[in-house]
Amino acid sequence: PTLTQPIVSVRNDRTVADVSVDQVRLVTGVRGDMPFMNFGSVEDWSFDLYLMRSESNGESARGGVRDDRLSYSIATSRFSVPGDPTSEVICGDNDGCVPINMFAPSLYQGLVGEFETQAQRDYVWDSRDFDTEIIQTLGQFYMNGEIFSLPGGEALLGLGLEYRDDEINSMPDDIARDGLFFGFFSDQGAVGDKWTKEYFGELELPLLAGVTAFRELTVNVSSRHTEDEFYGKAWTYSGKMAWRPVDSLLLRGTVGTSYRAPNLRENFLLGTTGFNNYFDPCLIPDEALNPLTGGYDPTLDDREPEVLANCLANGVDPTTFENGGNNIYSVETKAGGALDLNEEESESWSAGFTWEQPYFTSFDMVLGATYYEIDISNEIIDPSGQFIINDCYNDLQGDSPFCSRIRRDGDGFLDLLDRGFINRDAIQARGVDLNMRIDYPTQIFGRAVDLQADFAFNRALQLETVFIDDEGTASRDELVGEFAFPEWKGRMSFRADYEDWRVTWSTRYISSVEQDEEGIDEFGNIVDGLSDTCGGPDLGDVNCRDVGYAENYFVNDMSLYYYGDVWTLGGGIRNVFNQEPPTVDSNEVFAFNNVPFGAGYDFLGRQVFLNAVWRWD
Repeated sequence: PTLTQPIVSVRNDRTVADVSVDQVRLVTGVRGDMPFMNFGSVEDWSFDLYLMRSESNGESARGGVRDDRLSYSIATSRFSVPGDPTSEVICGDNDGCVPINMFAPSLYQGLVGEFETQAQRDYVWDSRDFDTEIIQTLGQFYMNGEIFSLPGGEALLGLGLEYRDDEINSMPDDIARDGLFFGFFSDQGAVGDKWTKEYFGELELPLLAGVTAFRELTVNVSSRHTEDEFYGKAWTYSGKMAWRPVDSLLLRGTVGTSYRAPNLRENFLLGTTGFNNYFDPCLIPDEALNPLTGGYDPTLDDREPEVLANCLANGVDPTTFENGGNNIYSVETKAGGALDLNEEESESWSAGFTWEQPYFTSFDMVLGATYYEIDISNEIIDPSGQFIINDCYNDLQGDSPFCSRIRRDGDGFLDLLDRGFINRDAIQARGVDLNMRIDYPTQIFGRAVDLQADFAFNRALQLETVFIDDEGTASRDELVGEFAFPEWKGRMSFRADYEDWRVTWSTRYISSVEQDEEGIDEFGNIVDGLSDTCGGPDLGDVNCRDVGYAENYFVNDMSLYYYGDVWTLGGGIRNVFNQEPPTVDSNEVFAFNNVPFGAGYDFLGRQVFLNAVWRWD
């Protein structure tokens, strides 16, 4: 006898969902003037009062194979006459069990197969149903008006308050609650509600206007007080300044804070568990097993040194732990909301300018630049299972806080991954936004044509994440220049308008990137273990390094549109030159089919699209 494992896909198994959503929103309110507020310099006050209630009800049903019934059928299947392979196959104990033939030819006809008989399908098939209701009740009052005069105009004041109640009731059936589908997660739903109270004010002060060196000087300040049912009270503020020394130049600056309490899902999502296949870097890879002896050969192991060190530090010996070369297997994960999450907070400031060229009437040009700094504390994230594994074992400092979210069984295999919401201690970001727009009306072959060019670029100066462990040790990771976080990115657009026609050409740009600087490989070969892609001089090859980098990347799009009184018709081509994304070594960079995943590259290639819009009164 030879052990075999059928790998099949069954028609509509967990791939088709029937979803219906009904939403009702009722809004009522009143607006009006406040003549009793006209006294002295106070005048022109008005108010806005409104109430809103929104109810959203959703139902979803997904068909699939029940793992408990499939396992029961296979485990109890037997010949009706013991030892007689010609007798009928039966299963169970007179409980309606139907024997499932996992080697029926019908399951292997094409990529998606079908059970041998309708009876087999009916026995293992079921529906995973979910009913979700989300209710929000909101009331807000706002009033504003003039309070006194300044050299630049009237000072304006706005005051308001708001009350909001949010409720979620997401109820699964037993199939979803207990995770009875084969290879599908369990979901306990989410139940809870909370209220939020806020009051706020905003003051705009036009200090100067129309005088030398101060064509405009305006200051705006605002503040908001938030009280959350579970997270107490907090003040936030914002300040803005606009100074126009001459008509063509505007200098601006902002400073402020923000506050966000966890939402309903982050607070009240009940336990959700499931199974998924994950890559375990601590298992000896197949290529590191000697083909003759089957034992571990360190000269064939292309894993990074930090991976080996982190596995050992977390209780697994990566030189003896093996699974026949199979590094991918099913692991249970759990996720859920928590009331012990901290609220997100941020501090930020920015400074910039906008300049409109005043010298030529033949064309318009606007230049702008903004420098910004943002510090976010206690950001709430929902890490994936593979992210947890990668962050723990690929960490160069060996102090990843995600290692505590990994549990292994007595044999060393991954047993449980905790994917619950977590606060990341801090994110610090700095950068510069650059913008330019040129508008040039001209004539081409005696026809009036309006030419425009837009340039928008971002230069990232810092993007650093910070985790602090239970001992107070900070783990920092600078991301700028790595995959998904390029130093430069931007878009250039060129447009021509002729009568009712518009043609546009745009180019998207991502600057060159490279894996974490401390993890960059030196040139080597498979003999000394520094590269798994070349043999080196000892084997008649050259030294090389694994690809963990990508060059500058450009993608071009074009479109042509006609704008009529009623019709708008257009189309175009995305990725005109079918620019391929860069390819990398997936041992170095998180990639799908050797293409960096989530890094902004075009996976789809050249695409043609058409759009049509018809408007009517």
